[in-house]
Amino acid sequence: MNKVIIGVDLGGTNIKTAIVGEDKKIIAKSSQPTGEDTGPEAVMNLMAQCISDLIRDNGLEMSQVLAAGFGAPGPMNWQTGIVFSPPNLKGWKDVPLAEEMQKRLGIPCYVDNDANVACYGEYWLGAGQGADSIVVFTLGTGVGGGIVVFGKLLRGIDGTAAELGHLTVQRDGRLCGCGARGCLEAYASVTGMIRTAEEGWDKAETKLKQMCKGDPKALRGKLIYDAAVEGDAYALHVFHETAVWLGLGAASMINALNPERLIFCGGMSNAGDLLFSTVRETVMANAFEVPAKRCQILPAGLGNDSGVIGCAGCALDRYLRKDG
Repeated sequence: MNKVIIGVDLGGTNIKTAIVGEDKKIIAKSSQPTGEDTGPEAVMNLMAQCISDLIRDNGLEMSQVLAAGFGAPGPMNWQTGIVFSPPNLKGWKDVPLAEEMQKRLGIPCYVDNDANVACYGEYWLGAGQGADSIVVFTLGTGVGGGIVVFGKLLRGIDGTAAELGHLTVQRDGRLCGCGARGCLEAYASVTGMIRTAEEGWDKAETKLKQMCKGDPKALRGKLIYDAAVEGDAYALHVFHETAVWLGLGAASMINALNPERLIFCGGMSNAGDLLFSTVRETVMANAFEVPAKRCQILPAGLGNDSGVIGCAGCALDRYLRKDG
């Protein structure tokens, strides 16, 4: 009987579910709205239902499932599977997610940070396949990160390693959502890019003003990208500044870890040369020459599925290692 692994990426907006075979073949995927203002019991029941439905719809049985992995946002204890207080999931406080899902499913269940599972997904089946060491930046409203060294996620003694969005890149810089100043996230996230656009808004001559009807609060990352693609000088400046900050963060990680590959996940990673050419130039100007030349800087190979596939990969790895 062929065995499979389940991956579930729990987000504030959607729950993504995937079935992956032991042979690393992706068998099926699905996505379901998380539901607004629903508490942990309802969400956990929904995840169990999503898994059951996907198993049934693909002619499988729960007896074929080795384990299930869950990627969740916010602070957690990855070893016990307790999710403390994720900001995008209302009503969640010290939820024993691994234990509760194991009760519902009757199989081993594991919980990991959502950025860590995205990193592992890229290492396992994405742009990091075949490498021993990779660094992943997840780019969105914030900046997350993950690190794989010699085939294993680097989690740190307290499980808080690889918070790459909170590398300090500017002394006494912008206030970050974490409470510190000068974090990479405050400059290189989509939110940071919008803040850069807002800072020069009054003096800028840009079609962004027409696109936003003169209201800087209507700025969105996609609008800045679209205007940059159309050749708008101010939008190009904003995108360039964002890419330089990312390049500085990447250079720091290349100097610190000497990885084989550095991978960007998230919507911004689809910007192609508009992003990557500046990032690579910045890395070469700021990192040591030998590791900078060695390190490949790449977009995600799994697109928006890095997380959910990584959940399955982490679950299989921990099941085989009997790792927490």
